[in-house]
Amino acid sequence: MSAFSTAIIARSCYLLLDSGPKPCAPATDLPTEILLRIFHLVYTENRSLQLESFHSEHVCEDWTHEEPLSPALFPFAIAAVCSRWCDVAATVPEFWTRMTVMVDKNPTDISAIRACLRWSRSLPLDITVTRSIIDHNTPDEVECQHAQNVRALLRPHLDHIRRLHISVLHSTTLPFLFTDLDGPAKLLQRLKLASAIDDGGSTQIHPSRGPLVTPVLDTLDISGRCLQDGSLKRPAQTALMSKITSVNISRYHPSSANLPILDDLTLCDVHFDTNQKKLAGSTFSLSRLQTLAFEKLDNSHVLKVVFAVLIGVRLSSTIITDCKVNTLGRIGFTDYLTFENMDIPKNFINMLHHWNGSSLTLDNCDGVDDRFFDVMSRPFKSTSEEECYIVPRMMKLRLLNCDRFTAPALKRFIQARIRAASALQWGFLNPLATESDEEDMLMMNTKAIGWLDVRGRGPVITKADAVWLSEHVGMFSWDALQPDGKRYVVEYDLKKVVVK
Repeated sequence: MSAFSTAIIARSCYLLLDSGPKPCAPATDLPTEILLRIFHLVYTENRSLQLESFHSEHVCEDWTHEEPLSPALFPFAIAAVCSRWCDVAATVPEFWTRMTVMVDKNPTDISAIRACLRWSRSLPLDITVTRSIIDHNTPDEVECQHAQNVRALLRPHLDHIRRLHISVLHSTTLPFLFTDLDGPAKLLQRLKLASAIDDGGSTQIHPSRGPLVTPVLDTLDISGRCLQDGSLKRPAQTALMSKITSVNISRYHPSSANLPILDDLTLCDVHFDTNQKKLAGSTFSLSRLQTLAFEKLDNSHVLKVVFAVLIGVRLSSTIITDCKVNTLGRIGFTDYLTFENMDIPKNFINMLHHWNGSSLTLDNCDGVDDRFFDVMSRPFKSTSEEECYIVPRMMKLRLLNCDRFTAPALKRFIQARIRAASALQWGFLNPLATESDEEDMLMMNTKAIGWLDVRGRGPVITKADAVWLSEHVGMFSWDALQPDGKRYVVEYDLKKVVVK
């Protein structure tokens, strides 16, 4: 049982006992003024100055991050000491603006939730609804009912909830975003709705009190199951989320969607089940998007929808994790490109033909081998006047947990780029560009690699190769872990290899 429930239940038991002399420890008999001073000191230690949101420059005092299930979580650990301590703490509303509610087989007592809401006196709340144990192999038939009871208690208080994080076992437990969470939520800044198991969406749709109004919502991290009430399709609803800058949607299967203007967008296990050959209007507003991340994609429709409206948008960073390469389309307008947990077949090279950024990171990609670097070392077009190389503007290369290439192959690639960059270059237009690719049509002179970082699982390196790379790459680091546990580390200043 959580300290939260223990505190309230213990307090109730004490109040039911007959009055009379009871043994008590000296600390429990301290004057109220002393207790309040001690409690305020502990409260202060749990607070710190933080940015109001990820994209905000405004600094405010906030709760210091702590594990929600910690038995020492303030103020519940203090309130659980005895009924008097709980009564004293209950007089300070600021103490009760953070709450953790359990919905597993040992749920938080309903009276405890009511007490915390009452003691907070309408101050902004940070609420976490979660479980003590997540076991994928053991379903919990009562979780959904517990969660519905909690939502019924929280619903009248939605207008002063600042952060709401619901993390449960079953996706059927999650609320619909615009139906179960509805009405004014004028203080809501962050909302996370997640489940460990995807076993369908909720079948119960309750009457809505009106649109979900979140004028200051900044971060939205939700399962696509929470969107199956269909309200995301309504522009009038998304217009009420005008301040949102970061969205993470997983397990989403819409026929169409409208999202607000974003700075960061993550799409995980997302499907757009549409057979439309042509998009009817803009489904996303991505004019100011800076960071785009894809995870676990196996359907090319997603990228077709997203990249169809990315023409002319210059992304700062694109991160692609655990996706099937045949779903990936053209990735041209991003400066920093990262691939994680990818198998890289031949068509991966073809995809890089369209990329014109400056920094490439390959993390745990099995296809990064000697052949990969040999192909990257050769021009894809060569005439008496010019040579055109893949990713000509790339100057930074980071290789993490890639152990199928050799240092000599990497050296040949670096050498080819140095030779191409030092040759007389007239500049060329990307021959694979289309009329709509304005950025691709710019001059694309080949650059030398000026920054190289090899870390994690990686190949051995000889002293001769280390010296050569140190002399031909502006910034160079190497820390490669071998199967036997040894690490080959290049000390850049000394230009020597150290085996650790």
